[in-house]
Amino acid sequence: MPGPDHLQNLGRRLRALRVGAGLAGKELAETLGWPASKVSRLELARQNASPSDITAWVTATRGSADERTLLLGLLDQAREDLRTYRQRTKHGQAPVQAGYNALVERSNIVRQFHNTVIPGMLQTPDYARAILTASSRTHEVPVPDVEAAVATRIERQRYLYTARRFEFVLAEPVLRWGLVPTDVMLAQIDRLQSAIGLPNVRLSILPFGATDDVPTHMFEMFDDLVCVETVSREHRHVNPEAQVYVETFVDLQKVSLTGEDARRFLLRISDELT
Repeated sequence: MPGPDHLQNLGRRLRALRVGAGLAGKELAETLGWPASKVSRLELARQNASPSDITAWVTATRGSADERTLLLGLLDQAREDLRTYRQRTKHGQAPVQAGYNALVERSNIVRQFHNTVIPGMLQTPDYARAILTASSRTHEVPVPDVEAAVATRIERQRYLYTARRFEFVLAEPVLRWGLVPTDVMLAQIDRLQSAIGLPNVRLSILPFGATDDVPTHMFEMFDDLVCVETVSREHRHVNPEAQVYVETFVDLQKVSLTGEDARRFLLRISDELT
């Protein structure tokens, strides 16, 4: 079943667009050629919207392209908890990124373990562009919206400067895979060093040999919701299964480098790249 919180948020935003346009529910329904009850059901989260419904609603209420992207992202998050990557990106990568923005927006604490790429919350635009371009090519995303996806992902970083708490554990291979050109990686490492100084961010580096119990996949936690990405799918878990990820994350933090130790480690990587 779709997540009710995302459907309710979607319904509230749809209603706000309608009210902002000065339209009664019946007027909007007539404009769209819908039964009047459909407008009410969508706003009250009693009916699932389709992407075409979202597009029609935004157009009729003179909403912006950014609003459409955000609404499609909320719709994406309200879908099934087990979805193939191709299904998720059939409308492009930007709506998927907007969905993660919505997850961060409703979270008090975000915790992420990455063993392949830099977390999106900490990526530079050039790094994000390289990663999203490669992803689009690998998965044959039907909508070529890399630049929109980059902008939406970078927009998520504004939450780093709010009262939310962010904790990241990066395994050393993330810094060594060579997925992007050297100059892009050097700028990215500078960005990571800057993040260490943020008061609500704890950035940890898990060096080679720190533990023999390392997860084989990345995972992200948004309060009590865990998202796990594999090659083809995203899996979601809540308590009690999510607790296993919380415990794993805490164990990884205990054996990772933080603060000035992490900063010195990043400087050493930079020196090796130059």
